[in-house]
Amino acid sequence: MKAKYTSAENAWCLYDWANSSFVTTIIAAVLPVFFVGVVCASGPVTINLPGISFSSNSQSLWGYAMSLAAFLVAIGAPVFGAVADAGGKRKLFLGIMTAVGVVSSALLFFSGPGLVGYTLTIVILGQIGFAGANVFYNSLLVYVTPPERRSIISARGFAMGYLGGGILLALNLLMIKQPGIFGIPEGSMAVKLSFITVALWWAGFSIPLFRRVSEEPASSRTNFRATFIEGIRSLSTTLKSIKQHRQAFRFLLSFLLYNDGIQTIIMMATVFGKAELGLGSGHLIAALLLTQLIGVPGSILYGRFAAKIGSKKALLTGIACYIGVVLYAWKMTEAWQFWVLAGAVGMLQGGVQAISRSFYSLLIPQERASEYFGFFSISSRFASILGPLLFAVIGDLTGSTRNSIISISVFFIAGGIILLTVKDTENA
Repeated sequence: MKAKYTSAENAWCLYDWANSSFVTTIIAAVLPVFFVGVVCASGPVTINLPGISFSSNSQSLWGYAMSLAAFLVAIGAPVFGAVADAGGKRKLFLGIMTAVGVVSSALLFFSGPGLVGYTLTIVILGQIGFAGANVFYNSLLVYVTPPERRSIISARGFAMGYLGGGILLALNLLMIKQPGIFGIPEGSMAVKLSFITVALWWAGFSIPLFRRVSEEPASSRTNFRATFIEGIRSLSTTLKSIKQHRQAFRFLLSFLLYNDGIQTIIMMATVFGKAELGLGSGHLIAALLLTQLIGVPGSILYGRFAAKIGSKKALLTGIACYIGVVLYAWKMTEAWQFWVLAGAVGMLQGGVQAISRSFYSLLIPQERASEYFGFFSISSRFASILGPLLFAVIGDLTGSTRNSIISISVFFIAGGIILLTVKDTENA
């Protein structure tokens, strides 16, 4: 009797379990609070750059750092992919980017009061390592499992990410709230040690992928310089050919739009909850854990849902549900409603992103998977810039984040309309 999941499929999914710890602990929950309350505790920070000097608050500085990291990855992702495809060394580049992320996580241990530039530099490097690694990780999906299983395996990977990231976040929050249980002195040491746990978690649980997942080797042996040149040339070709692959190109446009909405909800939900409902940090962090917890069965069930009705229909259903989420958020006034919102996002978030990844893998040339997934990553990275920017601009112009939240529906509506024009290759 054939095993439900192969060792390669399990190892591939486990990488999501590994690297999601970076997002939950460092990007979403622990480091932002530490940055605002400890690193920038003295108030507004003056930034001195060559030829320019300006003062900014900690929240804005954090936003600038995230935007800069997203921009750098958006530029570098297709180059990374082109080089990896040309050299047939996806796992090698995945290892390099993973090392960048792991080391950056560990180096945050040395962050502290006043070390604004150091902290932001390290977290930007960590973001580049995380996002860059995902280019190669995503591209390995085409070697891990056949086309008919990609929706299920991709969704399972997201579910593993929710579970792994959520477990470590819960452990880290316990360390921070009850340091004595772990023999940790009072103060910021528990926070700093949480960054070390991310590095160990990410590195340790990545090992099975490098041992069990294989990839198609390069057709010929080339040195790094030749591979790099070939990769850049290949990138130029892809810029032209991706427009010729009309289905992949249309889907990327659709994904860019509706993922804008998803990423904005992820990054701005706590801001909305704080500003409009007056929720405390305890409520906000607990709601994040609820999203992680529900995201585990939610991603798996959504993968099965997509396998049953088709990826395109599943994505359109998810987009329609997200429009409902935005409308619900626009109207909510009570704290309990925020918890309902967190649960609904948990059911949708991982599933829609997982099915997007697997559906895209069916539309691209397999032999150039890393390169094409580089463009997929570009869509993800720009979605981390445009949506939050619109949210902020609408809030400033109208004086209400409720108007900001309703504006997000534009991304889902436009993305859904374009998705309707994409050919359903699964049922062709």
